[in-house]
Amino acid sequence: MAHNSKKAVAIVLTAMMAATALTGCGGSGSQQSQAPAASGTQSQTPATSGTESQASSGENSTAAQSVDILGEEMTTKIKDKIASEAEKTDNVVKLKVWCASNDGNLEKHLAQKFVEKYSDSRYELKVTVLPGIGEDNAGDQILQDPTKGADVFSLADNNLRELVEQKAVAEVGTAFAGNVANDNTDASIEACKIDGKLYAFPKTSDNGFFLYYDKRVYKDEKDIATFDSLVDIAAQQNKNVLMAIDNAWYNTGFFFTAGCEIKLENGVQSADFDSDKGLSAVKAMCHLAEKTNKGFKGTGDDSVVIQGFKSGTIAAAVTGTWNGAAIRDAIGEENVGAAKLPTVLMDGEQKQLESFGGYKIMAVRSSTSYPLTAQVLAYYLTSEDSQTIRNLGSEDGKVVGRGLLPTNKKSLESDEIKNNPAILAVDAQREFSHPQSCVGGKYWTPVGSIGSDINAANGKLSDDQIKQKLSEVVASFQ
Repeated sequence: MAHNSKKAVAIVLTAMMAATALTGCGGSGSQQSQAPAASGTQSQTPATSGTESQASSGENSTAAQSVDILGEEMTTKIKDKIASEAEKTDNVVKLKVWCASNDGNLEKHLAQKFVEKYSDSRYELKVTVLPGIGEDNAGDQILQDPTKGADVFSLADNNLRELVEQKAVAEVGTAFAGNVANDNTDASIEACKIDGKLYAFPKTSDNGFFLYYDKRVYKDEKDIATFDSLVDIAAQQNKNVLMAIDNAWYNTGFFFTAGCEIKLENGVQSADFDSDKGLSAVKAMCHLAEKTNKGFKGTGDDSVVIQGFKSGTIAAAVTGTWNGAAIRDAIGEENVGAAKLPTVLMDGEQKQLESFGGYKIMAVRSSTSYPLTAQVLAYYLTSEDSQTIRNLGSEDGKVVGRGLLPTNKKSLESDEIKNNPAILAVDAQREFSHPQSCVGGKYWTPVGSIGSDINAANGKLSDDQIKQKLSEVVASFQ
């Protein structure tokens, strides 16, 4: 076993030396040549942390190796490679990380731990975490100016293909790919692949939504089984159930439930909303909106959800794990319930409400001045310990966990995590969820406006008004 371990370490170190050779022309002067090509133009393969033959993830014997990259032996070797990269920039390595605003404290904590682990007398290591550019818009920001973006950033898995096609992200090098593939769930690894190659590091498995509810209001499973029962029980206590149907990310669930086909092919968005199926989806939303402020609330962002639970005006909300910790603080952990989405009344019968579902992942900008160090950072920020901290918090209590669901298989073995109601809810909803890869940038605003019109009319829209609106939305995709 010792012989095999040393062989694996040697293979990884060879890959790291290849990465160092690749960045021999690094520094700010090399960024222009590595920037993504304009759409439709021919350009070179994205920069990687290994040679072209070595870097494909899981497709050769080297990538299949798994070693303790964060262990003492590898940490010493990695410091040597960081020192080599640092020589090109006066022995200073500066990396930027983008993250969502509500992840700021947590990511800063993890970044500081990374700096402490890999600091060395031969160079100065700086990692700056910039909250405010989250998974929803980091990809767009990178594409606008790939030479000035963060070195490491998080994104939703459906955004990865465009970044790869524009050569804006680096392929995960052999030095890390074997561990990433072995440590994380198969589905999360597939979400990080484009055409069989690994371009990102799995981070969380909860890029979707489900139902959070107050168990003091809903005391039985049948109470949360249908949206009608949720709303009626809330109304009896002068509370509301919140689902932001004016947000396309949420209201698309009704179109999925109705059986609509939503496609994004070769950059062209399409959806058969201007059909009987689309009409059924909107009428189901209208049915709920008819009880606006009488048990139902069809608009509100994360702050409204949290404040509603705090004030007692919200009894349940369709949202995700990112609000879990705040909801727990608002009503007490013992009162927090989580479940798959309820059924909705559609075409005279109860149908399971469907949803988007996917993964949050982490990528390295292809034009970073520090390809090897950036990949080490991305690996560290998505490792078992980091994923566990995102869910449970730090052992020293400096950072409170946000309940974000891991993709790391060892993290998922923790009783405290696997028995988390939110994990059970995500798992229960997963069979009714769809990847976001079917939608593009032109989709969100017009589809969100459907819900805005429903809310404005308190659900009182005629079939003709609905059909006209759906025709306009479909036409806007062209």
